[in-house]
Amino acid sequence: MDIVHLLPDSVANQIAAGEVVQRPASVVKELVENAVDAGAKRIQVLLKNVGKAVIQVIDDGCGMSPTDARMAFERHATSKIASAQDLFNIHTLGFRGEALPSIASVAEVEVKTRRAEDELGTCLFMAASDLKSQEAASVPKGTNIAVKNLFFNLPARRKFLKSDTTELRNVTNEFLRVALTHPEIALSLVNNGTTLYDLPVCGLRQRIVHIFGKSINSRLVTVECETSIVGIKGFVCTPEQARKTYGEQYFFVNNRFMKHPFFHKAVMEAYSGLLGAESVPSYFLYFTVDPSAVDVNIHPTKTEIKFQNEADLFQILLACVREALGKFNITPPLDFDAEGSMDYVPAAVGNEMPYVPRISYTPGYNPFNYPADSITPADSDFPRLAKDSHPHPHKAVPANWDILFDGLKEKEEAVQTIIPEMAEAAEPLAPSTTCYFQIKGRYIVTPVQSGLMLIDQKRAHERILFDRYMQSLAEHRVTGQKSLFPELLELPATDFVLVGDLLADLEFLGFELTVFGKNCYAIQAVPPDLPGGRAREVLMELIEHYKNTEGSIREKGRERVALALAKAAAMAYDTSLTCEEMGELTTQLFASKQPHFTADGKVIVHILKYEDVNAWFK
Repeated sequence: MDIVHLLPDSVANQIAAGEVVQRPASVVKELVENAVDAGAKRIQVLLKNVGKAVIQVIDDGCGMSPTDARMAFERHATSKIASAQDLFNIHTLGFRGEALPSIASVAEVEVKTRRAEDELGTCLFMAASDLKSQEAASVPKGTNIAVKNLFFNLPARRKFLKSDTTELRNVTNEFLRVALTHPEIALSLVNNGTTLYDLPVCGLRQRIVHIFGKSINSRLVTVECETSIVGIKGFVCTPEQARKTYGEQYFFVNNRFMKHPFFHKAVMEAYSGLLGAESVPSYFLYFTVDPSAVDVNIHPTKTEIKFQNEADLFQILLACVREALGKFNITPPLDFDAEGSMDYVPAAVGNEMPYVPRISYTPGYNPFNYPADSITPADSDFPRLAKDSHPHPHKAVPANWDILFDGLKEKEEAVQTIIPEMAEAAEPLAPSTTCYFQIKGRYIVTPVQSGLMLIDQKRAHERILFDRYMQSLAEHRVTGQKSLFPELLELPATDFVLVGDLLADLEFLGFELTVFGKNCYAIQAVPPDLPGGRAREVLMELIEHYKNTEGSIREKGRERVALALAKAAAMAYDTSLTCEEMGELTTQLFASKQPHFTADGKVIVHILKYEDVNAWFK
């Protein structure tokens, strides 16, 4: 008996839907791109329950005839490809032909459409790939598609949808990717009656400002480059706009969004010396290439694109971004440690030779080799301490050596510990006189019984702050400190809504925010242990950390807020600490129930054992 048979169209469509329709954002992407290809000048996206209940896309494009409206729901039906050769000359967005039939196989779809030359339009309704009705109707010019009850016939897939916050973020990302490539089209996004974006027709720079706020306008650096193989234009942002998380990084090729880690590496290399190791610059870069030189159909979502000459494009992009940063005087700091470098040579004035400074010094001078009795105020630049003021009268310590041991509790302890040759006998350290020092402004090192203990100072501070914030949340204690001059926190629409959901927890942590105009909050109070003037910066970092953490707001919500705030408010690396500060930080760390790990599981403390050190010298 034969066992190979053709699948029914309904099953085949559901298999295709597994690639094309993964979540509400996938539906929004396909429908909005189809509206763009239809020549729309205004597109409205209306959501209910972040698209799980209803996704409605309304455009004023060319519309469809009754026959085209029905044919659009057949598999592999398209108006943009006639032959195989057309696959290598694609200028449109929605060309695959599987979007509408795939959507209709997992949802209920109602379409109202009319062409400009027709007196009546058509209205059809489909559910689970079945045509339920189609009839003539009086409808406006353009197309109105409503997708209802997504995954109603696949309850298992519906359960795999994320929280409303996560799904709304995914929808917003897809919406913005289209908005950033078509500033000549007016677009709006509404969820449950709340307008998130209402973008008018404008230029590209104004479109970016409308989306990301007025503060970004002064930080946009124009990029423009034209070569025989690629044209690159757009904007990169100054280092002040850089974030510690991804979010404002956009590559487009022929007005199509793409993800390209290789090109991202080129941008990061162009910013070398301008950003910290954990910072990511913001950029909006548009590539124009011959469609035959790229393959946009290697991935179902068409966001991963293959180029024929990626190595050449890498070098062009690197040079282009560097040139833009150089024109705006955004250059890396001078490296004074580089040997033999000469960035600036003063020109001679007339025939006069430049003056060469000379320094006199004693080649054989050694500050550690001198008899104590031979030092007197008359023959030394270093005044001697009084004999009765030093515990070791046989040898004196220069008074201006204080700068070497600034921050230590007792200078004589430091002399015995660090420079034992200067004392008659090196006394062992008592437990109450623990010595601390820093390595590269990152690690705190202190001796312990089993060896040397290294502490990551930033992670230690995160642990301390997290415990403090969690205690505040548990005790419902408001510890905010009022600001005399409140800072303004201007946000994109989705971030504004997100902060609104977090207001209650932020109040428990000490923040007090009030609405101050459209998509803007006034910071009325901040936690008392927050460094001065960092309230806005910390809140922005908190939002970025929170957005990139999966899960709902109510699912361990307070722990997530406390962790994000602790990460944002913790001291930065390269922060110089005195010995007392290092000791206090260590004491507070080991007062925690979990001193060895951060709240997200990263190592804070490591012990370098004496046995391991001894093994090095065998």
